[in-house]
Amino acid sequence: MIKQRIKKIVKGIARRAFKNELQALNSMAIAYQRMIENYEPGWKAQNSSCEGVVFSRDRAMQLHALLSSYFTCVKNPVPLSILYTYSSKEHGDAYEDLKKIFSGKNIFFIKEKDFKQDLETLLESISSELVFFMTDDGLFIDSFDIREITLFSPLHVLPSLIKGKDLTYCYIKDRKQSLPEFIQPGFTLPPTLICWEWGKAEGGSDWAYPLSLDLTFYNKKEIENLIKSISYKAPNSLETALHFNYASIFLHRKGVCYEKSKYVNIVCNVVNKEHQNRNTGLHSLDSLLSRWKQGYRIQYEFFHGKPCIEVEVSEFPFVKREV
Repeated sequence: MIKQRIKKIVKGIARRAFKNELQALNSMAIAYQRMIENYEPGWKAQNSSCEGVVFSRDRAMQLHALLSSYFTCVKNPVPLSILYTYSSKEHGDAYEDLKKIFSGKNIFFIKEKDFKQDLETLLESISSELVFFMTDDGLFIDSFDIREITLFSPLHVLPSLIKGKDLTYCYIKDRKQSLPEFIQPGFTLPPTLICWEWGKAEGGSDWAYPLSLDLTFYNKKEIENLIKSISYKAPNSLETALHFNYASIFLHRKGVCYEKSKYVNIVCNVVNKEHQNRNTGLHSLDSLLSRWKQGYRIQYEFFHGKPCIEVEVSEFPFVKREV
């Protein structure tokens, strides 16, 4: 009886402590956002300069599809830096092929030595006002003009290209998810875009997950400082640490996206050593490398215009590369 009472008391204290901690975090997030808004009022960035950072490991063929779809779908593409690593000489040779294929593009390849140090050094070198991240299992599936997205200041409005009204299923959690309430914000919104509030979306859904390495646009200085203040070893632990430490801040901002998703992850294999994420298992790293060495590429064009929830579980079609 005494033990049960002690347990009940401890649980009550823990619940109150946890609730108090959440309330404190939310209060700090609100104060932070008010400070930001006082420092830089307004939502417009007025076509700010922008750059992208791509993370890649042992996925040269998938990275080829991502980059090819990027230059096919994106009007006014911005520079990309590829922070990559590989586990064997064969995978390394495939990245050397990519360097030759995209040598005429505004792409910079950086061989990873220490992920945290390399990423933070890279962010320091970026002079653009905005930055976004991508992973090598992503693909662009619809056309758009990136200048429409760089109109916004991410200190107030976080644009995301992986969102759209076709995003009604969360693959990682294997469940349906509700679309958020789309609102008329207190500013002029281009007719091709829709707006919601991150913090009012369904809890645990993609629509309430603002700190993503999948094409959410950030203020470069802000995200750089936040990244430097946390511990991580690779992309997965980076995203986890960002969400755990700072989600309460970004949930107080608005989000904008297109009616249809412009970008999707095709989770057909796993390369990270930190989390065994849910994946379809349709294409192993070895099978894709073998196809690449035989002169094939992913037929990324096949997915153009398709709904994101169809594309993310699809098998790749392949065609012969021209180069």
